Amino acid sequence: MTVSSPSLAHRAGASAAPGGAPLLVVFGAGGHGRVAADAALASGRWSAVLACDREPALWGSELLPGLRVLAPRSLRELPRPWGLHVAIGDNASRRREARALLLDEARAAFLASVIHPLAALSPSAEVGPGCLLAAHCVVGPLALLGEGVIVNHTAVVDHDCTVGAWAHVAPGARLGGAVRVGAAALLGSGCSVLPGLRVGEASVLGAGAVALRDLPDSERWAGVPARATRAARA
Repeated sequence: MTVSSPSLAHRAGASAAPGGAPLLVVFGAGGHGRVAADAALASGRWSAVLACDREPALWGSELLPGLRVLAPRSLRELPRPWGLHVAIGDNASRRREARALLLDEARAAFLASVIHPLAALSPSAEVGPGCLLAAHCVVGPLALLGEGVIVNHTAVVDHDCTVGAWAHVAPGARLGGAVRVGAAALLGSGCSVLPGLRVGEASVLGAGAVALRDLPDSERWAGVPARATRAARA
């Protein structure tokens, strides 16, 4: 892909792959943004990878070595088509920012998924737009990931699972077969959900917890076995 000179890709210090593929913008210059940008660069799928954030203090800083952070207004200069990946770990913030960007600075973009080459993705699984599959995660046969889902490092989403839009399966979390995860739920690091159970919308299962029963919507559960602690933050 050719970017007009002086190119945004050059000014951002973007790393490039062979031409013919679209450009990708990773929005979010925090730790999760580094994970997403690293996965995007490793995938070799994109003609260039750029970084962006709304925080002025981050503009011009490096998200990764050689990958400088742009201001959102710069996105309006990009040639079409280009992919937008919103890399914010908090579910509500990720969904809100994706919608805002696609209505304004990123109107020319499409919501793009990023899949690390070391992710194990079944050919029969379905991945919605805007998802992240980090290194060494597993997404099993006939699993279904909705829009904006994160399956983080070493997490397992086993066969026939359904993960609702904007949910986050944190590092090392384990979902048994046919688990149903509601929209915007958070499955904490190292937690486990037994096969066939449901995790409600906007619910949180704490780090290391083990779910032995269904979790209702908008509740926080923790412990082994997991028990309700309090209502989840909206």
